Amino acid sequence: MHKINTILILKIFLSLLLFLWALPFLISPVYNFPEPTPFSGDKVWNPYQNLDSSGWKKGNFQIQSLAWGGLTDGSKNPTDSIYSIYEKLGYQVIGISDYMKINTYSKDHSGYMSIYEHGYNFRKTHQVSLGAKEVYWLDFPFYQTTSQKQFIINQLLPRTQILALVHPAFSLEGYSHRDLQLLTGYHLIEALNHQIYSLSHWDAALSAGKAKFILADDDAHDISNPFLVGVEATLIQSQSQHPDSIIEAMKQGKSYGLSIYTPDNENYTLKAERSKSLPKLLSAKIENGVFTVLTDRVAEEIRFIGQEGEVKRRKPNTGGAQYLITKDDTYIRTEIDFGKGEVMYLNPIFRFESENPLEETPAEISIFKSMVMYLFSWSLFLFIMRALWHWRK
Repeated sequence: MHKINTILILKIFLSLLLFLWALPFLISPVYNFPEPTPFSGDKVWNPYQNLDSSGWKKGNFQIQSLAWGGLTDGSKNPTDSIYSIYEKLGYQVIGISDYMKINTYSKDHSGYMSIYEHGYNFRKTHQVSLGAKEVYWLDFPFYQTTSQKQFIINQLLPRTQILALVHPAFSLEGYSHRDLQLLTGYHLIEALNHQIYSLSHWDAALSAGKAKFILADDDAHDISNPFLVGVEATLIQSQSQHPDSIIEAMKQGKSYGLSIYTPDNENYTLKAERSKSLPKLLSAKIENGVFTVLTDRVAEEIRFIGQEGEVKRRKPNTGGAQYLITKDDTYIRTEIDFGKGEVMYLNPIFRFESENPLEETPAEISIFKSMVMYLFSWSLFLFIMRALWHWRK
């Protein structure tokens, strides 16, 4: 009897493992993706053209709180401590991105934004839903093809106001450069995360003509450590702190990422004082084909970066710089380096042709390829399951 029970338990375990492995191929379709095409056209989109420099709101959208009985990475982060520390550091928009859970701690606050981090797969292919309407529970825990990643994105989009692909370069590369050249529908790329930067992934998407804007987050797992908190921020140009206003501005690219210098041995009191004088973007305008950026202090270097991440121009020791847009420039994004790792990352200006510069051709399901995959996947799955349950020894 003991032997029979052991075999039965083993069969159940192997069946469950096989099902989880096969699930993506059993239910998700195969997509035809638009061919990656660099930005083109006679017009140039500049999200900062009519900038009001008085309206910057400082935000963080990635930090996990104590949830799920302390099983997740936010076990050292009580929710009340998160809010008190980030408010002390001058953040007006504080998003708690618990795994597969919407934190409602401050839901009665006028600036509350419903957020959660989706994903429980081994390769850290995660997404953050800003303005989430509900938690979507399905995910594929093992390897995901580009089509399967698109399937998850498409399931999340109706359930959120704005969707970010987060830490693409993290761990086993949750999103490859090729993925970001093909995937459609999402809005933001978390290019700045205190654990890892994904600037080359952002450039891969931009070089493929994808108008995706920056997200910069701490993603801190220990709120008591000032070297993990308040080191990255997203600055959003919005006169209102209301989440609808914040989200609309981010969709339009009216934001920038900021890596913040933290000196050795700095505590939260000193950090809070220094946070009052962080560098700010004053203007970024295009006039007569010349792109001009201006900040409120002198930078060590201003860099203009274009197609495939190529540095097109450097200007040292200046608080403002100009770039003459050429016919060969598909997009230009700007890095303003203030030294000691404190860098401002602007969203790109880019060429476009249609009436809507943010218009995107979506990936479409290939009925033929999907039917072939379904037929093959289900046949193989049922064959292996049958063989497993007829196994006697």
